[in-house]
Amino acid sequence: MSLSVNLDSLKAAASRGDPDAKATLGKYLIAKPTSLQSLEDGKMFLKEALEAGNGEAAEFIAVVHAAGIGCHQDWTKALDYLEQAARLGRDSAARQLAVFADTKDAAPSDMNALRKQIHLEALFSLPEKQILCEAPRIRKVENFIPHRFCDWMIERARPNLGRARTYDAMVAEGRESANRTNSAKSFGLLELDLILLFIQTRISKLTEMPLFLMENASVLHYEVGQQFREHYDYLDPNKPAHAADIRQSGQRLVTCLVYLNEDFEGAETAFPKINQKFRCKKGGALLFANVDTQGQPDPMTRHAGLPPISGEKWLFSQWIRTGPPPQNA
Repeated sequence: MSLSVNLDSLKAAASRGDPDAKATLGKYLIAKPTSLQSLEDGKMFLKEALEAGNGEAAEFIAVVHAAGIGCHQDWTKALDYLEQAARLGRDSAARQLAVFADTKDAAPSDMNALRKQIHLEALFSLPEKQILCEAPRIRKVENFIPHRFCDWMIERARPNLGRARTYDAMVAEGRESANRTNSAKSFGLLELDLILLFIQTRISKLTEMPLFLMENASVLHYEVGQQFREHYDYLDPNKPAHAADIRQSGQRLVTCLVYLNEDFEGAETAFPKINQKFRCKKGGALLFANVDTQGQPDPMTRHAGLPPISGEKWLFSQWIRTGPPPQNA
């Protein structure tokens, strides 16, 4: 969904009772709220669109509850609304339910049966973390997410990959650099779905840090020879633009990389200052703190995404800040 909308026309259509306009307006107001009241207005328009039978509204209300946008995070409600969206003909909602329920074939009449197969306690139980290094602090978690969730994220990202960019405090989307040649897809608020939020919620539980501290998640793709040369993920407080970003949105505290596939050679994440390189199996997670135990940028975290020798590498990448980061819609 593009935010390049004629807001006056949208409001006029919504006032005439158009459920599609209400759904679009509701999503717009939640993605770009100007006040607490506009956030509540967005929820109201989504509710009215849903009452008129709009499946898109149901699917986005599911996202609102799974992400805890203006409410407490509630996965039971999120999945209930996802089922409702599927019943209203939203194919993406039906396919997500099938992923959660671990089945490939789902007819419209099966939506309630699929919903009943989803057990939240099992979905959110976490395996043990493995300590790889203490200085810097690097951890590994195998079997972090099921393979079917990995496959979903690859297929969501594949059609929309673009040249990956490096951080630039002055340019919201970052800049292209010869140091980074891989491709990527970043997911804004309007592109969230419950599978992406499921991965983020598991990261939240693993790190014991809330969702609202997470930057927009990205899927990274590396073909043979593509790489991200040595760099730091933390923001340098000695650089004025970085210092201003830290004051506004906090430091990049943690990096989490979830491996979405494993059929490649090479392409490890290398930490040259400790002469170590790591990778996970499909569904595994590699996470590391970008700061030391005193909360200061840790130069030992200098790392590189090495190029695949054969095959292609897919990663789900998540940065977590110490303060709420800016969110792109």
